Amino acid sequence: MSLRLAARLARRDLRGGLRGFWVLLTCLALGVAAIAAVGSVRAAIQAGLTQQGAALLGGDAEVSLTYRFADPAERAWLEDRATTVSEIVDFRSMAVVGQGDGAERALTQVKGVDDAYPLEGALVLDPPQGIEQALGPTPGGLPGGVMAPLLADRLGLAVGEVFRLGVQDFVLTARLVSEPDAAAASFGFGPRTLVRRAALEDSQLLGAGTLFDSRYRLSLPPGADLDALRAEWRADFPDSGARWRDSRRGAPGIDTFVDRIGAFLVLVGLTGLAVGGVGVSAAVRAHLARKTQVIAVLKTLGASGRVIFQVYFLQVGAVVLVGVAAGLILGALIPWALAPVLAARLPVPAVFAPYPGPLAEAALYGILTAFVFTLWPLARARQIRAASLFRDGGGEGQGWPQPLFLALIGAALVLLVGAAAIFSGLWGLTLGVAGGVAAAFVVLAGAAALVRRAARRAGRARTLQGRPA
Repeated sequence: MSLRLAARLARRDLRGGLRGFWVLLTCLALGVAAIAAVGSVRAAIQAGLTQQGAALLGGDAEVSLTYRFADPAERAWLEDRATTVSEIVDFRSMAVVGQGDGAERALTQVKGVDDAYPLEGALVLDPPQGIEQALGPTPGGLPGGVMAPLLADRLGLAVGEVFRLGVQDFVLTARLVSEPDAAAASFGFGPRTLVRRAALEDSQLLGAGTLFDSRYRLSLPPGADLDALRAEWRADFPDSGARWRDSRRGAPGIDTFVDRIGAFLVLVGLTGLAVGGVGVSAAVRAHLARKTQVIAVLKTLGASGRVIFQVYFLQVGAVVLVGVAAGLILGALIPWALAPVLAARLPVPAVFAPYPGPLAEAALYGILTAFVFTLWPLARARQIRAASLFRDGGGEGQGWPQPLFLALIGAALVLLVGAAAIFSGLWGLTLGVAGGVAAAFVVLAGAAALVRRAARRAGRARTLQGRPA
């Protein structure tokens, strides 16, 4: 019965509009929007990486070996299960231009590819040409090669001129603008040089004792079970030392980086939302201060502290839901509106669309933050007495709220920090951020107490000076 009465009183009181709640709405909407927008962009990138996993990896799956090539049994296993197998060798070397002491040298990351490369996507070269023409034999009989522009400029090498890898000469046929599987490449110590794998046979760079990685990209039949293939490889070749990757995580390094950066930015947004919670709390305090006489009249008419709390809890709760909804709408629309700009700037694919997960996470943060910062003044409002009609008793009750409300605030804080840690996966960072925010609030509260104390002393001193002797 009391809840129905409280709801009716709260609805009547809100007929006058949201005057006095605009600070609460603004702080809450902006904080929720920031978290929702960051989470939506992160989800868009993760969706893009998932959808374009085969293109980023360069195939449906990849088997990598270190310091050796696949033996006949391993190669036969791969060819038996894949529709196409592409062999790639990757290593570091010195690209040399010229002879003797005047030769120019620069470190490069060499990729030797076969005729099947690339299984997905296409090379972009300058001047434009096919990979067969760029890496095939040149009119002079030397094999062709392409280089990243940075490396060619460092060596002073123009298209049509000769460079050397090991003891093998190559002709620069084009500059490498982009390669389709660049996101899946391991960390390189130099700009890329791309040549045919067969052209490296006489370079003396792939002999016994040399350092290189061999990769076997697989195009698999539709519906292939990637987990089953991986388990089968490990069962058949337990001592191969091979690393297995597939299109579900075509660029795991980028995926992890985006996930961590997104989680960090969400924590930053959560910190901003916590700071905005001070504005939320101030707005609730100001609203309750204006309602002191109304609360006192209700107390005079027999309303209990429980009814008073329910009235303004429902009131503030309705406003909080409006603010959270506005923040979610903004957080979903901003990435969508900026999708063309973001897609052009991002180095990885992204699929922009409304994602329920980030929006639900942002809504949870907003509601918990509002609960933490509004429950304290609401709990003290129930302590306002009817005597406030006859004296200036302030906008809320004095002293600390009841232990039940303190416990609820503590539980909400624990839930808020725990949710942030679970969603981000960064427990240490989350607890550190929470501790930093708590310490900042303690310092600010202490500074405010000192200012109030100094103001009271100054007021008393002024009063004493104004008294007649």
